[in-house]
Amino acid sequence: MALWLCAACTSPGDAPQPASHQAPPQPRLPDGEAGRVLQHAIDAAGGWERWRLVRDVSYISMLTIVDPGRQVTSDSIGLFMAPLHDGARARMDSLGLPNEVRFGIDAEDTWILSDGTPVTAPGQLALTRFDMVSSLFWFSLPFRLGEDAVTVTYLGERSGEGGQRWQQLKAEFDEHNPGVPGPWFVLFIDADTGLIDHVHGRLTAPFLRHDLWVGQWLHYRDWDGIKKERQRKFFPADADGAIVGDMVAEQFVEHVHFNSGYAAEHFRKPPVVDENKPVHERERDESWPGSVRREAAWIIDSGSELQ
Repeated sequence: MALWLCAACTSPGDAPQPASHQAPPQPRLPDGEAGRVLQHAIDAAGGWERWRLVRDVSYISMLTIVDPGRQVTSDSIGLFMAPLHDGARARMDSLGLPNEVRFGIDAEDTWILSDGTPVTAPGQLALTRFDMVSSLFWFSLPFRLGEDAVTVTYLGERSGEGGQRWQQLKAEFDEHNPGVPGPWFVLFIDADTGLIDHVHGRLTAPFLRHDLWVGQWLHYRDWDGIKKERQRKFFPADADGAIVGDMVAEQFVEHVHFNSGYAAEHFRKPPVVDENKPVHERERDESWPGSVRREAAWIIDSGSELQ
């Protein structure tokens, strides 16, 4: 990790990027109060001009899954990397495991390699895709709402216990959009600071028992002009956005770096080292995030199979 951090210090600066991989000159704001609230959120998170200048991101992602008994079932850590204006493309490399594992998404394609050997179990690929798409989506908020084809509606102000005031924005996406983890989300934006307090939404992963969730955004940090939450906690929720169960997942985002200058090839599926090695043996190897099977076992629909 120390070597990566040093390398990031010498990464290219805020050089111009190709127009096809750049945010528009101005955010695409909805009319009326929705546009005003979204602009406030964008300004609070660092501003549109700063967002336009960040081409890619890398950070250490630490994810903890807990079961209904509040026991930790899995801890995983990896180096997450993604271009920020180029659709659903991302890669994560494992850290601290005996064998090297790489995960990736490229538009609608998803891949996992363990020491160069492909993992093809549909359930593991589905979980990998969900994790990576949602991680990139969460990180890109609220800017993503001014960049994507999305319908943004103002739902009014809502008060919480303790006197908090939240401005509610509902974002609705095309159900076939491969770059979002669900069709709609409601952002609860602090009326004073403009920062996202929590997100309520419908997640459409096929393995989830519950489809409505609340994510709490906690402990904001300023990373080179972009304010991002350091911690996220996820809970099952009802249709009104009320939490209806204990926390099921917690994610930490650490050591954020922008503009490392990754080439497009960095996010493509790496060449396979050994085409002849049996894939299914790797799928059951517990020396790497399996991990994936164990992490998801309690949250999946009991009628679904991860294999």
